[in-house]
Amino acid sequence: MNHKPVKAVVFDLDGTLYLSGRPYPGAVDTVKRVAAKVPVYYLSNNTSKSPVFYENRLKVMGLPLEKDSIISALYLSLDAIHEKGIKNVYFFANPEVYEWFAAQDPSLNLRPSVEETELVLIAYHNSFDYRELCELSWRVQRHIPFWVTHADFVCPDAHGPVPDIGSFMALLKTAYGVEPEKSFGKPNPAMLAGLLKNYEPEEILFVGDRLYTDFELAKRSQCRFVLPLCGETKRADLDKLEVKPEFVVENVKEIDFDGFLQGKI
Repeated sequence: MNHKPVKAVVFDLDGTLYLSGRPYPGAVDTVKRVAAKVPVYYLSNNTSKSPVFYENRLKVMGLPLEKDSIISALYLSLDAIHEKGIKNVYFFANPEVYEWFAAQDPSLNLRPSVEETELVLIAYHNSFDYRELCELSWRVQRHIPFWVTHADFVCPDAHGPVPDIGSFMALLKTAYGVEPEKSFGKPNPAMLAGLLKNYEPEEILFVGDRLYTDFELAKRSQCRFVLPLCGETKRADLDKLEVKPEFVVENVKEIDFDGFLQGKI
């Protein structure tokens, strides 16, 4: 069965192209070969670092990069804040991400008092202390609206998965019975909305290692999808699915990108 040729390829980062900052064997060369033929983009739910950090990381790794190559939930979060006209946002985030966010819009007050806070935005903060956790809790327990950049339960790490925002959400729900109003990252189709203005869904190939974020995003967006098993998902996990990914490989270098680009698969 022939398909439309793929005209853009989107790669997840953690667990797909690298783990704990170390590229998987053959991943960089594979992406370079693809980028010589079609635009490539990088999409990650990890908001523990700013887009600038990821730009620098990818450059150091030797991955091809254009100015609009990185797709981040931080951009979507900021756009939504602007759409709502909100100015007093308690931003629970690592210092580097906090500084990047503040620089994007200096008019935002990202450390409002509890009484001033209009919105709580939670990024993947992996350096907070207990006082910051209390500051967060004092706001959400008052039912001040809160958003999350994404809802992943864990983040991949070389020593094993570590708690991510989904785990923070479970803590807040257990303690106060509250849940976020919005989640911007995968599997929210808004993450690919910019690309879908320029390409049809079948012309986009998304490569990612997670079922409940990456595969789910591909299904909701109706784009093509390949699941490499080098990250979170193991082959045994596929047995539990009613709808399985059409293409499963051990790692990114095994993907027949030429077949996708030529519309043969």
